[in-house]
Amino acid sequence: YGIRGTGARSSRHESLIAFSNHRYYEGGLVTFPSPVTSDRAVSFHLINEGLYEKGGARINKPEAKSLVADLVARLKEPGFRESGLTVGVVTFNTEQQTLILDLLDEERRKDASIEPFFMDSELESIFVKNLESVQGDERDIMYFSLTYGPTVTGEPSMNFGPMNKQGGERRLNVAVTRARHELRVFSSLRPEQLDLSRTQAAGVRDLKHFMEFAERGARALGEAVAGSLGGFDSPFEQAVHAALTAKGWNLHTQVGVSSFRIDLGVVDPDAPGAYLAGVECDGATYHRSATARDRDKLREQVLRGLGWDIVRIWSTDWWIDADGVAEKIHQQLSALLSTKRAARTLEQEQAEKLATGAIEAAMAKPMPDHFNPHAASDAIVVADEEADTIAPLFASNHVIESSPTSEQQLTFTEVDLASGGYTINSDAFFEAQYDATLLEMIEHVIRVEGPVRDEVLARRVARAHGWSRTSARMHDRVVRLAESHFVAMNEEVGKFLWPKGSSGTADIDFRRSPLGNARSVDEISLSELASLAKKLRNEGHDEETALTLMARELGLLKLRTASRVRLQTAWGKSGNAK
Repeated sequence: YGIRGTGARSSRHESLIAFSNHRYYEGGLVTFPSPVTSDRAVSFHLINEGLYEKGGARINKPEAKSLVADLVARLKEPGFRESGLTVGVVTFNTEQQTLILDLLDEERRKDASIEPFFMDSELESIFVKNLESVQGDERDIMYFSLTYGPTVTGEPSMNFGPMNKQGGERRLNVAVTRARHELRVFSSLRPEQLDLSRTQAAGVRDLKHFMEFAERGARALGEAVAGSLGGFDSPFEQAVHAALTAKGWNLHTQVGVSSFRIDLGVVDPDAPGAYLAGVECDGATYHRSATARDRDKLREQVLRGLGWDIVRIWSTDWWIDADGVAEKIHQQLSALLSTKRAARTLEQEQAEKLATGAIEAAMAKPMPDHFNPHAASDAIVVADEEADTIAPLFASNHVIESSPTSEQQLTFTEVDLASGGYTINSDAFFEAQYDATLLEMIEHVIRVEGPVRDEVLARRVARAHGWSRTSARMHDRVVRLAESHFVAMNEEVGKFLWPKGSSGTADIDFRRSPLGNARSVDEISLSELASLAKKLRNEGHDEETALTLMARELGLLKLRTASRVRLQTAWGKSGNAK
């Protein structure tokens, strides 16, 4: 907990408030340490392939997709629903907010089991808000998308939106203190990539220091909290430390990063990342407490609520019989350890039973005829299991060398329906008499962008009506209407709508995306990807080289597993083409 004046923050880990306490409150917040040897409720997740689309789009697709994948996996964890934990997302701008909302809508359509987390009937349903609209909102687990990152030139812009404005540091303070249990920071930049010599903005300065804190923990806050594992507060503590160390216990002194610290933290020998108990000595810290209620009841109640087991040693008892008191504390700690070991054994036995049941159920289930080993392996691949880094698109003007006989490469054009002169009526969107107008828009998008993925089509139409996100109902309305007039082909990633007169199986020339506005691999049809693969095959490239060249042509900074599988499918399709 962090307490200041009459206000209170309900963060359950000290690290969730430590940065703001240090940066904005000069250590004035009273915080209580967490019962772990390394309190890292704030975590930093670097997205190496992150790319910020500077200009019109102002989004970071790889970062958004990584965040959503992590969030959805969390929602699907066994027992997460029963835990009652709530989730929220904060982004740096409205464009990234909209993108994440769209990606979450897509996941909700794929898996109805996560839908309850988003229902308005929930006490605290999942929200996605931008930096300027999150004030007052809290959730147990918060995701933070920094959004900004390397651009197509490879260099990060020093424009961080609200952070560059006056008062940006206050918005940062609000945003990073919304979590009660855990804050997960997703970034496409390392803190050292922020060059403070290029800006005078206090918000950008604080953002850099917050990123350092998220990545490295409390030691990044500097000398002001260098004592998070400080020295002894009194000779009494030193004597207790020596006696318990002699009995085989590993202890940390002055655990915490504010004025409220645990005198001695006893490290759990079975779990070195956590504390078995805290030892409180009635020395200087005790006498500095303002009231008896503060030192005896409130403080211990809060610490126990955070998961600490507290044992107390009184100096008068110690001076009368130090050896006897040390032995008593040793026995208390040994009993605590035995209790925890028994609980861990029981938990492990239950987990083994569940795992055995899951395996038996899986073995009993027949294997589907269309089983795809690539898809199965992709389902359990984590972010670290990525291919070698791919050189950025800007490495050369033409990734694929053009010969005198090569056809001129086409450029993908994104439709802007808002400038199409349509008579738009948002209120009539779901009414039958509005079909003709919607069909005009749908035809326009499919004619220019087709084959176009259903998610993209629905998003284009929704934006034209002034909606910043595409709900499931809007998506269904647009796609149903499109399917009744155009050919729809199912692929692993979704449906693709083809222009009129097409069978949905014809070859289509690959269209390069404009610089800085790359399309996602799963938003390009296999026919178009196969056209690019076929060109490379005809030039004599083998599969591995072709995949690298395709990734470059698509503007990918890194080829992730899911994208690799899709490009391999396109490569195989190109070999079957006549």
